[in-house]
Amino acid sequence: MEAYRYPHYYAIALAPTDPAGEIDFFEAAIERFSQAEVSRVFELGAGTAPYLEEWHQRGYAYCGLDLSPEMIEFGREKARRLGIDAEFVQGDMRELDRALGPFDLVYVLLGSLYVRSNREFVDHLDRIAAVLAPGSLYLLDSFVWFRIFHDYKRSWTRRQSGVTVHTRYRAELTDPVAQTYEECLTFTVDDHGRTVVINGRVPVKIFFPQEFLSLVELSRQFDFIGWYNDFSFTAELKPEGRHIVILRRR
Repeated sequence: MEAYRYPHYYAIALAPTDPAGEIDFFEAAIERFSQAEVSRVFELGAGTAPYLEEWHQRGYAYCGLDLSPEMIEFGREKARRLGIDAEFVQGDMRELDRALGPFDLVYVLLGSLYVRSNREFVDHLDRIAAVLAPGSLYLLDSFVWFRIFHDYKRSWTRRQSGVTVHTRYRAELTDPVAQTYEECLTFTVDDHGRTVVINGRVPVKIFFPQEFLSLVELSRQFDFIGWYNDFSFTAELKPEGRHIVILRRR
């Protein structure tokens, strides 16, 4: 996606609003459900590594994977600037190197798991199982669609250090039988008076809840722990918001 070539703008547009609170949820999930001691975490689709500093402050070793060389260099530079010894790997999550692990926690945020078929997803689970210690957790955010009939469109504006980024997101259905769509992202940037418009498209497959559960069962690598809304164990599960699914490696 073109937007991934501009990590500084991406970091403004898609920075988490409460990184500490979200990592609090991850740690609570570890305490409740993990059967392994966690010291090394692995982020798929790491992007600008927005949680790097938070993980480091809590004593965890961090590894991030991303396909974009610009994102990987951004993450490495961030780690150098903060004095954090972190690992960044450029690669395709669909071809995940099984020799990367072991990790004690794997997660992917903002629906950034770009598999394009059920077969690819089952293969992905096999690859994650190969790098994840037994009893450890795999958390997926905003990957499963809970609203079947819905026009996915959002827009928002954020500002930082004299730069304004207006973001438009939409999902354009491409094949209703294959359940595929294009994830479309547009940044309209005012960078100290200079206007930049950045467009990007990524083909992705839709996964619905019962389909997802069937594929997890088919893989025989994970136990399904539960669905959760908006980084909360007590929030009502409803179609709106960010849905997080927790799996545990057998």
